[in-house]
Amino acid sequence: MPWPFARKSLAVLTSSVTDNSTSPSTRFAFKLFRELAGGGGSNVFFSPASVMLCLAMVHEAATGETRQVMAKALEIADLNPVDTGLAIAELRAPFRQREHVEVRGANALWCSDRVQVRPEYAARVRDMYDAEVATADFGAGTAVPTVNAWVNQKTKGKISHIVDVLSPLTALVVVNAIYFKGRWTRTFERKLTRNGLFTTATGQEEQLPMMCQSGRYSYYGDRRLQAVVLPYEGDMAMLVILPAKGTDSRQFQQSLSSGAWESWLTRCKQVGGTIQMPRFKLDYCAPLDRALKALGMERVFDPDRAEFDGVRAGQLRLWIDQVLHRAVADVNEEGTEAAAATAVCVPLSAARFNRPPRLFQMIVDHPFFVMIRDETTRTILFMGWVGDPVAAALS
Repeated sequence: MPWPFARKSLAVLTSSVTDNSTSPSTRFAFKLFRELAGGGGSNVFFSPASVMLCLAMVHEAATGETRQVMAKALEIADLNPVDTGLAIAELRAPFRQREHVEVRGANALWCSDRVQVRPEYAARVRDMYDAEVATADFGAGTAVPTVNAWVNQKTKGKISHIVDVLSPLTALVVVNAIYFKGRWTRTFERKLTRNGLFTTATGQEEQLPMMCQSGRYSYYGDRRLQAVVLPYEGDMAMLVILPAKGTDSRQFQQSLSSGAWESWLTRCKQVGGTIQMPRFKLDYCAPLDRALKALGMERVFDPDRAEFDGVRAGQLRLWIDQVLHRAVADVNEEGTEAAAATAVCVPLSAARFNRPPRLFQMIVDHPFFVMIRDETTRTILFMGWVGDPVAAALS
C-alpha cells in the first residue's frame, strides 16, 4: 500500500527577447501553459505562482537526481542557493499588504505522525515559505475536511475543496493557496454592456454580455495579434492577447513563450482606443501529472527512482503520485476575483512588427489568452486560454 505524500496549492513567434532573459517563474509559467493547452479542451486557467510554490516546497525535500530534475523543470537549476531564495521571495512578494487590492498567499505542511520530517526541512519551509507546519492523523478521517477547510478559508470560499480522499498511509500534505480580488483602475460602465456574438473554440456563436470602454491603454497590435494591458488598482494588471481571426488556436498556444511575451510588452505604447470583452467566469480543475512529466519530471513519479530524503519513513520510499490543480476567476465590470489551489500526492512504498494604429478597436469575440500579474515584480498569479466563456460560466 502506498503512503501518499500530497501537496496542494491555491496554471513561437520570432522575438528579439530570449526566454533566458525572463524570470524563472515566467519561463516556468509559459512552459506549463503550453503543456496544459496541448492536452485539449476549450479553456485552460491556472496559477503558475501557486504550482511553482507548491513544487518548490516539495523540491526542498528532494535529494540527488530527483532534486536536479525538479530544479530544471522549475527553471532554477542554474541558480545558487542565494539566488534560488531570491526567486522564491519574488514569487511571494505580491502577497504583501497593499492598498486598494487584496492578494493573499498561504502555505501549509501537514505531516503524518508515522513519518519523521527532518528538522532542517521543516525549518526551511517555515522560514522561506512562511508555511504552517502541523501533525495530522490521516487514518482518522479528519484530514480531508481539515485540509479543505484550510483552503476554503484561505481562498475566502472561492475554492471549497481540493482533495476528495487521502489514504490512511499518507505521509505529507503540502498546500499553497492564492486569492486575488482587484478593482479596475477604470471600471467598465454596466450601462454600456451589451450582448454580442462570441465565436467559441468549436466554431459555435454564442450571445454573451460584452463589456465596453474607451480610453488610453498600453497596447500593441500587428497582423497576427492585439495585446492590451487593463490595470487594476494596487499595481496589478490583466493582460489580454487576442489572435487575429482565422488563427489556428492550437498553433498560437504553442507559439506563446516568455520571450515572445516580453517582446510584445516592450512594444506596447499608450494608445487611445476602444475595447470590448466578455464578462465571464472560469472554474478549471485538472491533474498536472502528464504536463509535469513532459517538462522532465518523470523521475519524481517513479517509486523506484524518486528521492525525497527530507522525510524519514524507515526503509520505505516516497514519490509523487499525482498533482492536482484548481483555479477559479470571476471577471466583470467592477474587476476580478480569482483563487487557485494545487495538490501533489507522493506515495511511499517499498518577425517584423507593424506600428500600432493611433486609435485602435479591440473586440474580444473569439478565443483569447489572459494573464493577471503583479506589475511591480512581474510575478504571474494567473494565466490561461478562454475558448468558451459560456462553458466556463456554467462549470
